[in-house]
Amino acid sequence: DDEDDEDEEEQPQQKKKAKVAVTAPSIELSAEMIRRWEKTLLNGEDSKTLKLVVSAFRTAVHYGDEDAAEEAAAGFLFPSAHVFNLLMQFCCARLDEVLRRHTAGGSANLAKAARTKSGFDKPDVWARWKRHAPLVKTYVSELLHFLGKLSEPTMQLAVVQQLHRLLPFCVVLPKLLPKVLKGLLGVWSSDGGQQSCLLAYASIRQLASELPSTYIEHALKGLYLTYARSCRTTNRQTLQRVVLMSSCVVDVCGMDMGLTYQHAFVYVRQLAIHLRNALQKASEQAYRQVYNWQYVNCLRLWAQVICAHAKEPKSPLRQLIYPLVQVCLGAARLLPNIRFAPLRFQCVRTLTQLSSELDIYIPVAPLLLEVFSFAQLSKTPKSGKDRALDWSVLIKVSKADAEKRAYQDGMMSQAVFLLSEHLHTTAYSPAFPEMATPTVAALRKVAKKSKISSLQARCRKLIGEIEKQAAWVERTRAAADFGPRDVPKMATFLSAEREHRLGPLSAYFAKELAAYDANEAAWRKQADGQQRGVRADDDDDDDDDLLDDGGADDAGGEEEAEEAPKTKKAKKKAERRGEPATSQLDAGSRADVDQGEDVVEDLMLSDDDSDE
Repeated sequence: DDEDDEDEEEQPQQKKKAKVAVTAPSIELSAEMIRRWEKTLLNGEDSKTLKLVVSAFRTAVHYGDEDAAEEAAAGFLFPSAHVFNLLMQFCCARLDEVLRRHTAGGSANLAKAARTKSGFDKPDVWARWKRHAPLVKTYVSELLHFLGKLSEPTMQLAVVQQLHRLLPFCVVLPKLLPKVLKGLLGVWSSDGGQQSCLLAYASIRQLASELPSTYIEHALKGLYLTYARSCRTTNRQTLQRVVLMSSCVVDVCGMDMGLTYQHAFVYVRQLAIHLRNALQKASEQAYRQVYNWQYVNCLRLWAQVICAHAKEPKSPLRQLIYPLVQVCLGAARLLPNIRFAPLRFQCVRTLTQLSSELDIYIPVAPLLLEVFSFAQLSKTPKSGKDRALDWSVLIKVSKADAEKRAYQDGMMSQAVFLLSEHLHTTAYSPAFPEMATPTVAALRKVAKKSKISSLQARCRKLIGEIEKQAAWVERTRAAADFGPRDVPKMATFLSAEREHRLGPLSAYFAKELAAYDANEAAWRKQADGQQRGVRADDDDDDDDDLLDDGGADDAGGEEEAEEAPKTKKAKKKAERRGEPATSQLDAGSRADVDQGEDVVEDLMLSDDDSDE
């Protein structure tokens, strides 16, 4: 009986398939047919031909899908790649124009069709919108489906350009907006090239400006979360894309300050929760949630947002300066170990940017002066083949690299440069002589205790420049006709000299900055010549153990953790790679392998204010 029932169920299905085969036979397309359709639609309005083109386009974009056979059986067949390309080229280049003329009721009506004050089309009030709305919706949906399958940059750009021209239709099709945003975010975060990325962002921003404020919230949240997922690995090959994406997020945050404050508060708080968990639990898993590129880049992003939009005293974002600074300071000091000095430098750069852009004082000097007290610096560096390190894309190194001279010299050089940059941000303050006194005393101590002649020379040179700047400020301050209570005049103290950088310390810092810029240019040139990305050194077994050294390198301590030996094969493989930043470890990416998921990302994906 069961077999009879199954036969009875199969018979209607077979009849249905047979009916489809009879009533809707497949049409084999040809190049001549595609050109005829194109000529018909470009010369006038023909709804029947337009429906055929959209149907053929639907069959084309589903080519290779699981249901592609059913689509072809009930639609069109492409005998060659040439015919397929002809159809796709026509649709991606001209079909938006055809749809606009059809919905407006002709070229004459399109010229005087309704538009917003900004010149944005309003197709929902056009003459034939209701008649062609289903067709437009189908085409946009299939275009988004096609966009999600693309990986070739040129074709991806062509589809995004077509979608950008169809944005007026997307605005009046609210059910499609989530799919449109998802598709544009996918292109924005892909490796399809700078032009595709910028065009995708321009489309998102245009939708946000034309739609109600609720869409701005979706756009801001989507852009930030996509950025957070995309910046988990940072090297010279991905740095430009990460910087470009962060600039887009900063720009969209300027559209609604109140909304930006709400989201920034939530996400900065989540970063603080990660740091608090790491301090309380003191476990390797908790440390990994902070010591990764995703965390560092998100800190840097919110600092850029605040620098760009919190310069006005009444800006709500100024309330987030203090918590963000505290998170940066806490992350920099979480593991005071020589291996994690690069991450400390990344935090220092963020703090220096905040101090410079917002004209506030942040005590950065202690973070840098502690670097000169690491225990390993009092011991003779180990011999071995030194590899060039790109400090701009580095957050940690292995224990083997941390004990080599190249790393230690580079670390001290970076500390001196960042210290001079920090001092330069406050060099024109009336309080500079007093603020610089502890730093000068600490540098004298470093120059006296250090056995490295190059470090001694740089410290003494910096001390001399600081003292010159302090004496210059003191002379100018003594000749001033106002006191500390005169706030307006205090704000203009040495303002002209600051603008033209006339102080002694500015001349010294200009040389340091020129050398830094030259080094950056050399790394960028080297990265442009490489065909493959720079990877972390996966052969360093000790990179997995953040607590292998007890979690900290106490300043002046004598204990030293034993180095986990490398295999000969791993050493040879590491020596063969002459790429920059090969010692870096993306802790966030490694955590994904160990834990199966990224906890930082999970917290960011939720707006829940719970501490759990």
